[in-house]
Amino acid sequence: MGKRQIRIAGTRLQQHAPELLEQSAVQVVLRSRVVLAGKLLQVSPDNITVLDMRRSKHVLPTDQIQEVIYDIEAVW
Repeated sequence: MGKRQIRIAGTRLQQHAPELLEQSAVQVVLRSRVVLAGKLLQVSPDNITVLDMRRSKHVLPTDQIQEVIYDIEAVW
């Protein structure tokens, strides 16, 4: 069973909010090249909220986000 990565640019987060919020895990890549993994809890025009694997909440400004990545299972 293969996987595919779906990458969404930080400038398009609001457009893809419904699909991002239903993912069990995402990786948020910041412009500083820091990566934060966890569950996306909230998306607003100004910031997003991520619950990391240690159950800590992080509120990140959207202008600091390079992209958000999540995996889906491949068909074959």
